[in-house]
Amino acid sequence: MTKTKISIIIPIYNGLPYLYECLDSIVAQRSVNMEVLLINNGSTDDTLKVCRNYAKDHSFIKVYDISICSIGGARNFGLAHSTGEYIMFIDADDFLPDSLVLHDMLRKSMAKSSDICVGNFSRLWGDKLLHATSHRTFSKYPQNGNRFLFTGFFSVDILSYVWAKLFKKSFIMNNGLRFADCRYAEDKLFTLQCSAKNAVYSFINREVYVHRNNPDSVSNSYRIHSHLIWLDIARNIKDTFKDEGFIPPMWERITAYTIFFGCFFDCKMEYLHFGRKTSGVVRLLKQYAIDPLAASCFKLLSHPSGIKGTPSRVYRVFISVFAFCMRFHLYHLVSFGIKLLVELKIDEMLSDTGRKPS
Repeated sequence: MTKTKISIIIPIYNGLPYLYECLDSIVAQRSVNMEVLLINNGSTDDTLKVCRNYAKDHSFIKVYDISICSIGGARNFGLAHSTGEYIMFIDADDFLPDSLVLHDMLRKSMAKSSDICVGNFSRLWGDKLLHATSHRTFSKYPQNGNRFLFTGFFSVDILSYVWAKLFKKSFIMNNGLRFADCRYAEDKLFTLQCSAKNAVYSFINREVYVHRNNPDSVSNSYRIHSHLIWLDIARNIKDTFKDEGFIPPMWERITAYTIFFGCFFDCKMEYLHFGRKTSGVVRLLKQYAIDPLAASCFKLLSHPSGIKGTPSRVYRVFISVFAFCMRFHLYHLVSFGIKLLVELKIDEMLSDTGRKPS
């Protein structure tokens, strides 16, 4: 097993605040053959200098200095230059919790002959470490079924992230999988496309990753015209699942779930960014509603048949009411509901770690 190589791909942009902790956790890994691809993506601080210093001390570290606008493009660059049989993606502000993560994940993946090995993770909020919901909530169910897909990719959401996973490189390359040039959520599109290509998953029952809640990260930043990104992602997901021969109820629901969760997340960001006012939320809801694909998704989810099989009763009610209001243009009612969920922190309690530290 030690001859099998893992390629660790780390895109970095101005990563100094947390880069040392990230790289030290990788250098500390034991009983594994690895290469580390540090992809400095246009940093303006001393990130490149730090990367080169680590490469001087560790022969398995390779440094690339590029200027690609998207994190997806940087990951694709890493894939193209990797030489390992397995791939792990790590964000530069995150780290591995102990020195046997890679060893244990590789052993599990090889024992199960899986395409993607999935571990549990924690979120670091300041100095508070919160354990995310375990993959045990869905991993026992059939991997092409609605319960597995809804819980794994949308409610608990573990499967959406490219981190905390070990990918078999041949699966990625043989299926022509690459990251889209999106400003964000490119990992959700990539991982859903992996699922559409019938990836075989294995699950390791331990925490393998610590994800830092970085307020300056792309996922925590407000984005203008964000609805266009989610709508484009949804179209890509719909086309991929249709092309792979999934029956209509399945790809229709996955597309609709993507629209619903993307719309809710965007509206929440809009509400928080503009001083907790709902006027911007109403405008954003209207932009979603006029899109033909989004309109068809809300129509589907407003019917009992559209949410049939959605595992959680709470989500069935939430989704159906939201979709009904969108279908009949009750935007002010939806915006008030979003305001209520955010102010009462109900949205946080539905997340993978529950209510966040204040």
